[in-house]
Amino acid sequence: MLKFIKNNIAIIVSLAVLLLAVIFFTGVYFITFSGGASTKHSDWDDFGSYVSGTIGVLAACLAVVWLMISVHLQKIELRELKAQLAESENEQKKQTHIGALSAVLNSSVQTLAQYQNILIALNSGEAHLHPMEDGTSIHMRVDDEFAKMTFYQKQMERYLQDKYPEKQRDHIDDIDSPF
Repeated sequence: MLKFIKNNIAIIVSLAVLLLAVIFFTGVYFITFSGGASTKHSDWDDFGSYVSGTIGVLAACLAVVWLMISVHLQKIELRELKAQLAESENEQKKQTHIGALSAVLNSSVQTLAQYQNILIALNSGEAHLHPMEDGTSIHMRVDDEFAKMTFYQKQMERYLQDKYPEKQRDHIDDIDSPF
C-alpha cells in the first residue's frame, strides 16, 4: 500500500486538490448566493458556469501538471533505455570479437594439425616435400602458428575476463603481437 502511494503520489495529490477545490468552491458559492439549493434553472446555469470557471480551470492546470510529469517520466525511461542499448551494443561487439577470435583459433588448430600430419608423414617416409620446402621451414611455420594461437588465446582470455571478472583469478599482462 505504501509503495502504491509512493508511486502514484502526483495523482493522489492532484485528486485531493481537485476534491478540496470542489468542496471549497461549492461552499463559497452557496454562502455567497443565498445558501440553499434552488429550483430555478437559471440558478443552476449560473452554478455550472461558476464551477466550470473555477474548478474547470484548476482541473486543466492539474492536467498540464500530469502531462509534465508524464513527459519527465518518459525522459527518464528513454535515458535508461539508451544506457541499456549502449550496454547491449558493447556486449554485442564483445561477442562478435570473441566469435572472430574463436574462428581464428580454430583455423590455427586446423593448420597445426595439417603441419603435424605432414611432419608425421615425413618421419615415416610416406610423404615428400615440395622442392621449395624443408623440415626446418615447416617447423618455423608451426612455431609461428603456435605463437599466433597463443596470442589469440590470451586475447580471448582478456575479453572473457572483462565479461566475467569473477571467474578469472589471475591478471593477464599486456601482450604485444608476435607478428
